[in-house]
Amino acid sequence: MFRVEEAGQFRGATTFLDLRANAGFLKKEHVEASAGIEASKLEHQHRATYAQESATTAAAAEDRVVHVVKGTTGTLKTFSAGCVVANIGDSTIDVDLHKNGVSILTAAIEIDSGDAAYAIVAGIINTAAVVADDVLEVVVTVTAGTGTLGKGVFASLDLWEDVD
Repeated sequence: MFRVEEAGQFRGATTFLDLRANAGFLKKEHVEASAGIEASKLEHQHRATYAQESATTAAAAEDRVVHVVKGTTGTLKTFSAGCVVANIGDSTIDVDLHKNGVSILTAAIEIDSGDAAYAIVAGIINTAAVVADDVLEVVVTVTAGTGTLGKGVFASLDLWEDVD
């Protein structure tokens, strides 16, 4: 075994049978823009969105699939919801996130008259892990009460998937 104690260059092709580098030695600036790294070697980021009609229809109860996990594993990062036109009075809109038919938030996001139009209300994800073929669904429940339901319910889910 030999050891080099100073900076140097290899001018020809170099083959390493076993390269052991310090953690973090390879940075993004070391990868060429045209490197062509296969998608199977990357972690994929997705943003799944859900939206009801914005202007003329009061919020409606609805369940809608927004994403089917394709990577072998993944992590749910954030989930938030809001509405384009605010609720009035005691009307509320609950927005939940289900995985394979079961809620995975600590509690559904409740949008009430205290939330302004276009306000983003964050949910708290209780179960963040997902695997291939998990089905993610936004579930909206409305309570008109004696007020007026808001309009244009929307939700956004950020998740990362590992391909292999």
